Amino acid sequence: MSDYLERLTARPSAKQTTSSLLNGNGLDFAGSDLSGLDLIGAELSDSAMDRVLLVGADLYTAWLAGARLSEADLSGADLRKVQGRGCHARYAKLCDADMQRADFSQSDFLGADLRGVCLRRASFSGSDLRDADLRECVFDRTRLSGARLAGCAVDGASGLVIGPVDIGVACPNLLDGPELLDWFTSNGAVDVEVRQPA
Repeated sequence: MSDYLERLTARPSAKQTTSSLLNGNGLDFAGSDLSGLDLIGAELSDSAMDRVLLVGADLYTAWLAGARLSEADLSGADLRKVQGRGCHARYAKLCDADMQRADFSQSDFLGADLRGVCLRRASFSGSDLRDADLRECVFDRTRLSGARLAGCAVDGASGLVIGPVDIGVACPNLLDGPELLDWFTSNGAVDVEVRQPA
């Protein structure tokens, strides 16, 4: 965090641009409290943000590709259109966040708390969501293609998902179409719909 602040004050007379103000690529923010900050369009790819507090932060269109967000708290954060491909967010807390149109493909959300999150048109293709809490999530053309969902809580989730989804524990077990719909229904997500495979 100190490195980031030093960059901002290095040339106080220099013209400040959005990219210079918000370029935290690869920096270490671990353990910082960034709650409520306006981080629209921030470049935070490959940054260390483990255990960071980002409660209610505005990260609309931010870049979090490859960022480390394990045990971070992003409850109520605006994560719409975030580019978060390949991020590591094990046990992160994202309750009631807005993740519409965000791309978190190939990411690690093992054990993450995503209760009540808006996931309309978000992508989690190839991501690890095992043991994550997806209760009361709102899907709408949400891409879960190849995502691992073993042990997920999905009670009360609703909306359209795109599979196939891997529910296997010890080995892959891909479900799609009616089988995937049955899986959601039997796990308490009776309002989830599954786009039929072509």
